[in-house]
Amino acid sequence: MEKNNKNTLLLAVAFVMLSATAQAESQRTAEYDACMDSVDYGALKNSQWAACAEEELARQDVSLNAEYKTLRASLSMEQKDALLQGQRAWLKYRDSWCRFTEQGNSAPGGIVNYGFCMLDLTDKQIELIKAEQL
Repeated sequence: MEKNNKNTLLLAVAFVMLSATAQAESQRTAEYDACMDSVDYGALKNSQWAACAEEELARQDVSLNAEYKTLRASLSMEQKDALLQGQRAWLKYRDSWCRFTEQGNSAPGGIVNYGFCMLDLTDKQIELIKAEQL
């Protein structure tokens, strides 16, 4: 019993650290914050965290696409082609890297790691694209 409590505590600490890191690096929506705040820690929390991440990723993808289109509109044809190739390569990298983290050993693990990874890398890409617009 004591070992289970210790594992639960370690999992909670790892999640808080992961969540704090993600929050520091990005601007999550109020909907994401509300979803994460409503997670029931007594029942299937991993699936709830994964659902929150999936919903937020859909919102962040809209933001990513908007920033991409804004940047693309200001570029020459040569630059547009380079941006397209870079974005395609980035998408392949993001998906592959996050599939790797899904298989990793860090808590909370599985699909939750995948969702948080997708969010973090998408946020970073949004920031990179925004920086190119300056």
